[in-house]
Amino acid sequence: MDKRRAITVAGVAQLEEAGLGSFTQARVAQRAGLRQSHLTYYFPTRSDLIVAVADEAVAARVEALRPVGEAGEPGAKVAALAAVLTAPGQTRVLLALTQSAEDEPGVRRALGDLAAGVAPGSVALLAAFGAAATASAIGLLQSVSTGMAVLALAREPGEFRPLAERMLTDFLTHLPPSDAEQ
Repeated sequence: MDKRRAITVAGVAQLEEAGLGSFTQARVAQRAGLRQSHLTYYFPTRSDLIVAVADEAVAARVEALRPVGEAGEPGAKVAALAAVLTAPGQTRVLLALTQSAEDEPGVRRALGDLAAGVAPGSVALLAAFGAAATASAIGLLQSVSTGMAVLALAREPGEFRPLAERMLTDFLTHLPPSDAEQ
């Protein structure tokens, strides 16, 4: 792994473990096993670092959600999505990044990249349930998924996952069918 990537991976781990308040160049450098001066060679400002970490976290989330689009049957797609939504680490990172997006345009851009990156899986999931893959339905699915991920943080993942699967299935079966008038 190159140094830049090692730093961004360490930054993601710092956010996951301790949140945005603990996100400093010094702490990320320490976690990456570097001197802070070495880190600032690659990322001169905290802003540069948080944007690069956002890109790393978004890529990880898109990759984690890839099985949703690739799974064959609707139940397997829902199970794949519920598995990601009930794993707390990435959700903690995304919440920290959302918090920083107000002040960091690069983080806002990265979160937009996340929405675009998960759209193909969303379309596949909606299609598996016979729902119209409209911009509204995709946005609703992403909003419901985000809310479920936040709810999962307050519960034991093993306990919440079956409920998350039922909630997702209920939601998806109540969307307008793809043959409905738009």
